[in-house]
Amino acid sequence: MVRKLEGLDDFGFDIEAYKKRLRMLRQIVSGENQQDFAARLGLDAKRWNNYEQGYPVPRHVAMMIMTQLDGMSIEWLWFGKVGNLSTYYLEQIRAIEALERQQQKARQHILQQAPAKPLPKRATAAPKTKSRGRKRS
Repeated sequence: MVRKLEGLDDFGFDIEAYKKRLRMLRQIVSGENQQDFAARLGLDAKRWNNYEQGYPVPRHVAMMIMTQLDGMSIEWLWFGKVGNLSTYYLEQIRAIEALERQQQKARQHILQQAPAKPLPKRATAAPKTKSRGRKRS
Protein backbone atom coordinates (compact mmCIF):
# COMPACT_ATOMS: atom_id res chain seq x y z
CA MET A 1 0.00 0.00 0.00
CA VAL A 2 1.41 3.38 -0.99
CA ARG A 3 1.25 6.02 1.70
CA LYS A 4 1.40 9.78 1.61
CA LEU A 5 4.82 11.30 2.06
CA GLU A 6 5.05 11.88 5.80
CA GLY A 7 7.81 12.18 8.32
CA LEU A 8 10.35 13.57 5.88
CA ASP A 9 10.54 16.99 7.52
CA ASP A 10 13.45 15.72 9.61
CA PHE A 11 15.40 15.27 6.37
CA GLY A 12 14.61 18.74 5.05
CA PHE A 13 11.91 17.59 2.62
CA ASP A 14 9.06 20.09 2.50
CA ILE A 15 5.96 18.08 1.61
CA GLU A 16 3.74 21.14 1.18
CA ALA A 17 6.25 22.68 -1.25
CA TYR A 18 6.39 19.36 -3.15
CA LYS A 19 2.59 19.30 -3.50
CA LYS A 20 2.63 22.94 -4.58
CA ARG A 21 5.22 22.20 -7.29
CA LEU A 22 3.05 19.40 -8.68
CA ARG A 23 0.07 21.78 -8.83
CA MET A 24 2.22 24.45 -10.48
CA LEU A 25 3.39 22.01 -13.14
CA ARG A 26 -0.20 21.11 -13.93
CA GLN A 27 -1.18 24.79 -14.09
CA ILE A 28 1.67 25.56 -16.47
CA VAL A 29 0.80 22.69 -18.80
CA SER A 30 -3.00 22.43 -18.59
CA GLY A 31 -4.35 25.34 -16.59
CA GLU A 32 -6.56 24.23 -13.74
CA ASN A 33 -7.68 20.95 -15.25
CA GLN A 34 -6.27 17.82 -13.58
CA GLN A 35 -8.07 15.56 -16.02
CA ASP A 36 -6.47 17.09 -19.12
CA PHE A 37 -3.04 17.06 -17.54
CA ALA A 38 -3.32 13.43 -16.43
CA ALA A 39 -4.57 12.42 -19.88
CA ARG A 40 -1.63 14.19 -21.49
CA LEU A 41 0.71 12.07 -19.37
CA GLY A 42 -1.31 8.90 -19.96
CA LEU A 43 -2.44 8.68 -16.33
CA ASP A 44 -5.77 8.39 -14.62
CA ALA A 45 -6.94 11.75 -13.21
CA LYS A 46 -7.48 10.19 -9.79
CA ARG A 47 -3.87 9.03 -9.72
CA TRP A 48 -2.58 12.53 -10.51
CA ASN A 49 -4.91 13.95 -7.85
CA ASN A 50 -3.35 11.54 -5.35
CA TYR A 51 0.11 12.86 -6.21
CA GLU A 52 -1.07 16.42 -5.65
CA GLN A 53 -2.45 15.32 -2.27
CA GLY A 54 0.97 14.11 -1.16
CA TYR A 55 1.36 10.57 -2.46
CA PRO A 56 4.81 9.98 -3.96
CA VAL A 57 5.31 10.22 -7.71
CA PRO A 58 6.86 6.89 -8.74
CA ARG A 59 10.04 6.85 -10.81
CA HIS A 60 8.29 5.63 -13.95
CA VAL A 61 5.82 8.55 -13.77
CA ALA A 62 8.70 10.94 -13.17
CA MET A 63 10.38 9.57 -16.28
CA MET A 64 7.14 10.02 -18.25
CA ILE A 65 7.01 13.65 -17.12
CA MET A 66 10.61 14.26 -18.19
CA THR A 67 10.17 12.66 -21.61
CA GLN A 68 6.76 14.18 -22.42
CA LEU A 69 7.43 17.65 -21.00
CA ASP A 70 10.71 18.64 -22.56
CA GLY A 71 12.66 20.93 -20.25
CA MET A 72 10.98 19.80 -17.03
CA SER A 73 13.27 18.69 -14.23
CA ILE A 74 12.57 15.96 -11.71
CA GLU A 75 15.00 17.71 -9.36
CA TRP A 76 12.62 20.67 -9.36
CA LEU A 77 9.52 18.50 -8.84
CA TRP A 78 10.97 16.57 -5.94
CA PHE A 79 13.37 19.06 -4.35
CA GLY A 80 12.70 22.51 -5.82
CA LYS A 81 16.10 22.75 -7.53
CA VAL A 82 15.86 24.89 -10.66
CA GLY A 83 19.27 24.18 -12.22
CA ASN A 84 18.03 21.76 -14.88
CA LEU A 85 14.76 23.52 -15.78
CA SER A 86 14.34 25.00 -19.23
CA THR A 87 14.01 28.76 -19.49
CA TYR A 88 10.34 28.34 -20.39
CA TYR A 89 9.45 26.45 -17.20
CA LEU A 90 11.62 28.69 -15.04
CA GLU A 91 9.87 31.81 -16.37
CA GLN A 92 6.43 30.24 -15.89
CA ILE A 93 7.25 29.20 -12.32
CA ARG A 94 8.56 32.65 -11.47
CA ALA A 95 5.43 34.25 -12.94
CA ILE A 96 3.15 32.00 -10.85
CA GLU A 97 5.18 32.70 -7.71
CA ALA A 98 5.02 36.46 -8.36
CA LEU A 99 1.27 36.28 -8.86
CA GLU A 100 0.87 34.32 -5.62
CA ARG A 101 2.91 36.95 -3.73
CA GLN A 102 0.69 39.72 -5.16
CA GLN A 103 -2.45 37.82 -4.16
CA GLN A 104 -1.10 37.27 -0.65
CA LYS A 105 -0.31 40.99 -0.29
CA ALA A 106 -3.79 41.87 -1.53
CA ARG A 107 -5.38 39.49 1.01
CA GLN A 108 -3.31 41.00 3.81
CA HIS A 109 -4.23 44.51 2.70
CA ILE A 110 -7.93 43.64 2.67
CA LEU A 111 -7.70 42.10 6.14
CA GLN A 112 -5.92 45.16 7.48
CA GLN A 113 -8.51 47.50 5.96
CA ALA A 114 -11.53 45.56 7.17
CA PRO A 115 -13.01 47.04 10.34
CA ALA A 116 -13.02 44.70 13.27
CA LYS A 117 -16.59 43.60 13.73
CA PRO A 118 -17.77 42.40 17.09
CA LEU A 119 -19.05 38.88 17.08
CA PRO A 120 -22.83 38.70 16.86
CA LYS A 121 -24.58 37.83 20.09
CA ARG A 122 -26.00 34.38 20.22
CA ALA A 123 -29.71 34.25 20.59
CA THR A 124 -30.76 32.36 23.66
CA ALA A 125 -33.30 29.70 23.03
CA ALA A 126 -36.53 29.72 24.98
CA PRO A 127 -36.68 26.93 27.55
CA LYS A 128 -38.21 23.80 26.14
CA THR A 129 -41.60 22.81 27.44
CA LYS A 130 -42.62 19.25 27.68
CA SER A 131 -45.16 18.27 25.11
CA ARG A 132 -47.93 16.03 26.33
CA GLY A 133 -48.96 15.04 22.88
CA ARG A 134 -52.07 15.91 20.92
CA LYS A 135 -55.44 15.79 22.47
CA ARG A 136 -57.70 13.23 20.99
CA SER A 137 -61.38 13.75 20.80
